[in-house]
Amino acid sequence: MAQHLIHVGYGKAGSTFLQAWFEGHPELCYKPGGLGGFNSVYELARPSGRAYKYYVTSYEGLSLPIRSAGGVHLDFVSARPTPETGAKEKQASVCAALRSLYPGGRVLIITRGFKGLIISGYSECVRLGTRLHPDGVCREFSECLRVDDDHYWDFDYLIRLYGGAFGEENLIVMPYELLRDDQERFLAALEEGLGIGHAEVKLGRLNPSLSPEELYWYPLISRAVSAAASRLGDARFQKIYRWYVGRILNNRLRPLVKVLRLLRPDGKITVADFNDDILTYCRGKATLLKGNPLYAPYAAEYLWDE
Repeated sequence: MAQHLIHVGYGKAGSTFLQAWFEGHPELCYKPGGLGGFNSVYELARPSGRAYKYYVTSYEGLSLPIRSAGGVHLDFVSARPTPETGAKEKQASVCAALRSLYPGGRVLIITRGFKGLIISGYSECVRLGTRLHPDGVCREFSECLRVDDDHYWDFDYLIRLYGGAFGEENLIVMPYELLRDDQERFLAALEEGLGIGHAEVKLGRLNPSLSPEELYWYPLISRAVSAAASRLGDARFQKIYRWYVGRILNNRLRPLVKVLRLLRPDGKITVADFNDDILTYCRGKATLLKGNPLYAPYAAEYLWDE
């Protein structure tokens, strides 16, 4: 009998890649944005005749439920990240709903090292038009992470939550870093964990973060666009800025950044621009992963090196 596979992805932890892999693997039934491998109840009533090993639900928002899930929330006034409070309560609510729908399901959680999550989180904020330097975004992140009930990157909590709801034997936890470093080994370990055969699903790198140069220039461009558009009144400003953010989301201003790089070749945002103080709130939030051999090479990413 086929099982249900629930991928509780973290943002910027390979979710786009995995969803393409789910869709391409012949033993998995998955539809982008669907539930349980179907887009609607009407599809369920149209049997395909294929035998699947798993029906898949996958969405990175399951690990961080927010009101704007499935859409794009823009803060036009401050263009800054606006994390919601009560993250753990919302995670528990989503878990309970999934447990009611699919009590015999299996759960896949892909984690990512904390510094990588912070840098990639900044990249996503830049795509949404933030005008802040990394220090400003890190301060916004810290406001939530310093409160335990709002700590959306508490891996220990999420693992205990889903392990308790679905059984630890039905939980697969893997590091994004393995996917980053050795795609074939990652997929082989995942196929083994799921008990499915190997399938050659050719995929490249999907949904990459912005480059160091793009991270530097986009906020500057955003400030210039914001300053110019704000003179036209609130309604026009929002319309123009929404159009502009749509271009950043698809990185359509990359040619402009290439030209700007000639003016300032050293204009880059790198790891050194992110204050390590924010990591204080992440220590001790990944202790359950220490016994997993797949995580052994990544002690530094998960703050076990001290």
